[in-house]
Amino acid sequence: MDKPRGRSLRFLPDPDRTGHARMPSSIRQGRRVILSLQYLRALAAVGVVLFHQFQSVSPVLRVGKYGVGLFFIISGIIMVSLTEGRTIRPLNFYVDRVTRVAPMYWIATAATFVLASVGICTPSIYSHGIGHLFLSCLFVPSPNEHGVMMPTLFIGWTLNYEMFFYLVFGALLLMPGRYRLAVLALIFLSLAVCGVVVPQGGDLLRFYTSPYLLEFLAGCCLGAIFGLNLAKLRPWPTAGLVAALVGAMIGAGFVFPLLFSGAATVFLVAMLMWIERRDLMPTLPFALMLGNASYSIYLFQQVAFDAAQAALRLLHYGPGLHTVPTRCAAVLLAIATGVAVYRSVESPLTKRIRRVIDGTQRASDPSGKGTAPARV
Repeated sequence: MDKPRGRSLRFLPDPDRTGHARMPSSIRQGRRVILSLQYLRALAAVGVVLFHQFQSVSPVLRVGKYGVGLFFIISGIIMVSLTEGRTIRPLNFYVDRVTRVAPMYWIATAATFVLASVGICTPSIYSHGIGHLFLSCLFVPSPNEHGVMMPTLFIGWTLNYEMFFYLVFGALLLMPGRYRLAVLALIFLSLAVCGVVVPQGGDLLRFYTSPYLLEFLAGCCLGAIFGLNLAKLRPWPTAGLVAALVGAMIGAGFVFPLLFSGAATVFLVAMLMWIERRDLMPTLPFALMLGNASYSIYLFQQVAFDAAQAALRLLHYGPGLHTVPTRCAAVLLAIATGVAVYRSVESPLTKRIRRVIDGTQRASDPSGKGTAPARV
């Protein structure tokens, strides 16, 4: 994450025994990353991969599906913590988010479309329609030729929610920061309630009134509670606010059942952030690497699965990806593919795009006011 530019933030960190402000060593040593969030990203990506391979084999590994909600909560934390107390123009925010999310998604979507079109890989849910491909690349939810509300790269449905969250959140940057969270809560709660009141609405209405939006909201609340660099509040007010958030989600779970698992996820995230806040979080290079590569692991898992299936067909292995060993091999291949794509494509491409964007923004606004990006 980049350091904030512009108006400085006022933190209230808890003092250590010497009277000095205590901050996580990852921050004191100059790292610009919250380790707990990176580890959680790794957990979310690997959990989703395991779920997709083992959901029909082991009920225990079905818990991996909650990695999607974990991604949503982390997004909320990041967006609030990196925009609080900063002047950021909505256009700059949108440019940064699109250039961070879209290029790799488009590459993964194009790879899926081409491989499936020539019969090398056949994803489980796939549309041959060019129009559907176009809408998928624009993050517009639409039913494919099978009548399923999935983009060409079927796991991209989560990114349609991400981009909608960014669209709403970016618009709220036009108002004073102290009002943003309240207005966001009003918007997302209203949409979720609308989904309950009008359950028979069209596909788009059902999509944009999903309780998944409330997991973004929960993440935003955690971002407001912990603040940038986990140094905003003293310990016990933080614990009380987290308990109130978890309690509110459990209560809302009787209307939106998804929030029962969301409350557990929020508790997990808050607990790890608290541990790091107390400077007890170890540095785990392998987990950090998986966290960095989590986006590519998520995007390219289906390509890896289909490649594994194609290889087994060439080897005339009848059971295919229906045995535990082959499923384990597919999971390892998906993770390895994601790490390789991150190192060879995602990381250099993102850096190159950001250099271009930064140069363009500095040229258009030499003062730097309003151009500070919200990045992670």
